[in-house]
Amino acid sequence: MMKKSFSLRALFALLLVFSTIVCVAQPPGGRPPGGGNPPGGRPPFGGDRQWGQTEGNTPTVKPKKKVREGDTFTVVGVLRDAKTGEFMPYVNLAVLDSVDNEFVKGGISNMDGAFEINGVPQGAFVLRVSAIGYENFLHPFHVSNNTDLGTLRINPGVTALGEVTVAAERPLYAMEGEKLIYNVSEDPSIQTGTTEDALQNAPGVEVDVEGNITLRGVSSVEIWVNDKPSKLTEENLKTYLQTLPANAIARIETITNPSAKYATDAEAVINIVTSAHIKSNQFISFGVNGSNQPFVSPWISYMWKKEKLSINVFASGRYSDRDNISESWAQQRRDAATEGEYDITWADTVSQSDKNRRISGNLFMNIDYEIDSTSDISVDAGGFYNTNRNNMLRSERQTYYYLDSVPEYSMLFSDNTKDNSKSRMLFSHVGADYTKKFDNEGHNLRIGLNGRLSHNHSEEWYNRMYDVYTDLDEHRYMLTRTHNFGGSLDARYNRPYSTDGEMSYGLRIDHSQTDNTYDRYNDTVGVVVDTLRAYRFKEAETVFGADVNWTHRWGGFTLSTGLGVEGERSKYEFFSEMPFADKGLDFDYHFRPSIHLTYRTESMHNWKINYSMRMTHPSNQQVSIFRSYGENSYSTGNPNLTHSFTHNMEAGWQKFFERFGNIGLEAYARWSTNEIGSLTDAEHDDYLDRIVSYTMPYNMGSSWRYGTSLNMTYRPSGFFNVRLYANLYDYGYHMEYDRNGVHQIDERSKWSWSVRVNAWAKLFDRLQVTASANYSSPTIGLMSERKARYFLNMGLRSDFFDRRLSVFLNVQDIFNWGARIGSGSSNTNPYYISDGTHKMLNSRYISAGFTLRFGKLELERQAKEGESETGDSLE
Repeated sequence: MMKKSFSLRALFALLLVFSTIVCVAQPPGGRPPGGGNPPGGRPPFGGDRQWGQTEGNTPTVKPKKKVREGDTFTVVGVLRDAKTGEFMPYVNLAVLDSVDNEFVKGGISNMDGAFEINGVPQGAFVLRVSAIGYENFLHPFHVSNNTDLGTLRINPGVTALGEVTVAAERPLYAMEGEKLIYNVSEDPSIQTGTTEDALQNAPGVEVDVEGNITLRGVSSVEIWVNDKPSKLTEENLKTYLQTLPANAIARIETITNPSAKYATDAEAVINIVTSAHIKSNQFISFGVNGSNQPFVSPWISYMWKKEKLSINVFASGRYSDRDNISESWAQQRRDAATEGEYDITWADTVSQSDKNRRISGNLFMNIDYEIDSTSDISVDAGGFYNTNRNNMLRSERQTYYYLDSVPEYSMLFSDNTKDNSKSRMLFSHVGADYTKKFDNEGHNLRIGLNGRLSHNHSEEWYNRMYDVYTDLDEHRYMLTRTHNFGGSLDARYNRPYSTDGEMSYGLRIDHSQTDNTYDRYNDTVGVVVDTLRAYRFKEAETVFGADVNWTHRWGGFTLSTGLGVEGERSKYEFFSEMPFADKGLDFDYHFRPSIHLTYRTESMHNWKINYSMRMTHPSNQQVSIFRSYGENSYSTGNPNLTHSFTHNMEAGWQKFFERFGNIGLEAYARWSTNEIGSLTDAEHDDYLDRIVSYTMPYNMGSSWRYGTSLNMTYRPSGFFNVRLYANLYDYGYHMEYDRNGVHQIDERSKWSWSVRVNAWAKLFDRLQVTASANYSSPTIGLMSERKARYFLNMGLRSDFFDRRLSVFLNVQDIFNWGARIGSGSSNTNPYYISDGTHKMLNSRYISAGFTLRFGKLELERQAKEGESETGDSLE
C-alpha cells in the first residue's frame, strides 16, 4: 500500500520541477536557438521598438554571427489600420513561398499590433495578412538575416477574390440547426496553434493533457472529420489532433443531440472540417504513456502520402495493474404485521478486494486513394487483443432469520471466498468507404461497407470456504466462450436544392450473430456439470434503417427536420437442461423524428429550440423468461415489456463575445413513458431453496427530467480560457407493478445539481497548463440512489523542437477522494435494501508520457478563400 501512495507535497513538487524545466528550456524572448535576437536582445513587444528603422522601410538587421546555410531568422513588424492608424491586435499572418505560395511559417500580432515570426529560412517570401473586415494584404520580402518589415498599414473594406466577393465575415460562433459552429478560420488568435488548441476553444469541449475529449462532461463522443467518422484509434486520434495546425481547420461543429442522419449510438458528435489537404507526407511518431498505478503504454504511428495515395499504420500495447476495495451491506425484508413496517428475513455484509492485471495491444491500418478530383476510396482494417487476470478475496457474513418457526431463530454463516479468473479477447474489423463529390457545393454520395468479428475466452476458479458449516463449502470452475460477428452497409446522399437549403438521405443495413456458451461446473476440474447455471445463448439480428433530413435557411433562421425509421428482425434461443429454457422470434420497428430551429443575430446572439423523440424496444434478454443464476441471485426477463417513448425538448440562448468568450443558458425537459428499468427484489427460490435477490425489467410507468444549465467561457485570448458548466435538474418517476399478486405503486423525485470548472492556458508558446474540478450531487434511479462524485485534476504538457517532442505530466484526483471516500450506490426497494461503496486504492496517481515525431508535413492551402469550405479530407 505504501509504495503506491504519495503526498500532496510531492505532487506539487513534481509539477513545479516540470514547469521550471520548460521555462528554463525556453530561450529569452521566446525565440528558439539559432533564430537570433534583435540587437540588445530586446523583443519587439511592449511599445519601445528599438529593432527597426523608419516606417515603411524594410531594413535588414545586422546578424550577430556569420550566416551559414540552414540558418533560420526572425521577421518582425507592426500592423496598423490604414484609415484610423490604430494598432491591429490578434491578426493572423502567414509567410508563403514566393514561387509556389506554399505555407512556410505563421504568426499573430500582439495587443500592440506587433508581430514576430521565428524560424524563417533564407529566401524570397510573401507575407499574407488576414484580418476580419480588412482586405487581404500581400507583402513580398527577402530574408538573408533577421528582418524588420516596419509598419504595415492594412486597408479596411470588401475583398474581391476572382469571381467571389466576400462582403461580410462569418461570426466566430454560431448555431445552425442542431450544430454549434466554431469558425476556426475566422479566429486569428488561434492560427498558430494546433487542432487540439482549437478544440479547447469550442464551447463545451474539454481536452485533458492526455488528449481525452469530452463534450459538456459527456465522454461518449464520436469524432468526425469532414462530415464522416474518423475511424482513428484513440492514440492515433490524439496524434492527429496534436500535429494538425489550427490554420488548416475551417470550422468545428459540435452536436449534443445527434439526429438520425448521424447513425451513431454516441451521445454527442464533434465534426472537424478542414480547409487544406496533405500534399506530401512521410511522418512517423512514437511514444510511451504511463502512470504509477501502474500502467505503461508504448505506441507507434506511421503515415505516408504521395499525391493520391496515403497509408496510415498504428500499433500500440498496454500493461495495467489496479487494486480496488469495496464494502457493502444488504437486507431482504417482508411486510410486517403492522402496516408500513417490515421484518428482516436476511442480512448480509461483504468486504472485498480485487487485483486486476491487464495486457493488451492493437493494430490499425488505413489506406486512402484519390481516384480523381471528385472521387476517393478508403479501406481500413484493424484488430485488438486483450488478456486479463483478476484475483478477488472476499469476506462475507450472512444471517438468515426464520420468522415462521416456533420459536423464531436465526443462523449465521461466515465465509471467505477466493476467486481467480483469466480471460483473453480478440476483436477485428475491416471496412471500405467510397465518396463521390458531384460539385463543391455539398452535392455528394458516400457508401460504406464494414465487417467485424470478436471472440472471448474466459476461465474462473471459485472457492468458497465456510467457517463453521464446512459441508457447504463450494468449489466451482466456470468457462465462458463468446463469438460475435456482423457486417453493415450504409449510404448517404446529400443534395442542395439552393444556396439556402439541402436534403440528406440515408440507408443502413446491419446484421449480427452471437453464439455464447456458459459452461459451469461444481468442481475445479470441469467434470461435475452445474445444470442450474450452465447454458448456451444464440442470437441473430438484422436491422434495416432509413432517414431523411431537410435543412433550410431564411436570413438568420435555420430550420432542420429529420425522420429516421428502423425495422428489426431478431431470433434468439437459450439452451439449458432447466425447464426455463426459452426461444423466440421478434419483428420490431421504431421511429426517430426531430426538429431543430435556430436564430442568430449580427450581434452574435444565438437562440435555439428543438424537439426529438425516440422509441426504444426491449432486447431479447429483457423479454425472455430464461433465468441466469449467480451465486445467491438470478436475473430474468419480462415478456410483458412494450416499447418505451422518450420525448426531448431544449430551448437555449447563447451570446458570444469577441474578447470575452460566451455565456449560455439552456432549459430542457425529458419525458419518458413506459420506460424500461430493472428492479431488484427478493423472494424464496425453489431451485436454491432459500430467499435470494432477483432482478427483472419493468415498464416502470413514466419518468421525467427537467432542469436548466449555465455554461460560461472566459476567453481573453486563443491560448487561455476558463470554462464553467453548472446544471440543476429534477428527476422523478411514477411506477406501478404487481408483486406477489399485490399491486404496488412507487413514486419519487429528487433535485440534483452538478458544477464543473476547467482552466486551460498555453504559456511561452509551448507549455500547456490544465486544471479541472467537478462535483455531482447524489442522484436517484429506479428504486436506487447514486452517491455524490467529485474530483480535482491538474496537468502540464509541453512541446519542444518545433513539436517534434511532446511531454505531459498529469495528476489525477489530487486529494485522493476516490480512495478515501469512494463512490457507490444504494438500492431503496423496501423489500430489498442495500448499500455499497467502491474505492480505488490508487485513485490518486501521476501519469506521464512523451511523444517523438519525425518526418515532413506539407500543407497545400486552397487556391481561393471563396471555394468550398470542406476541401479535401486530412485523414
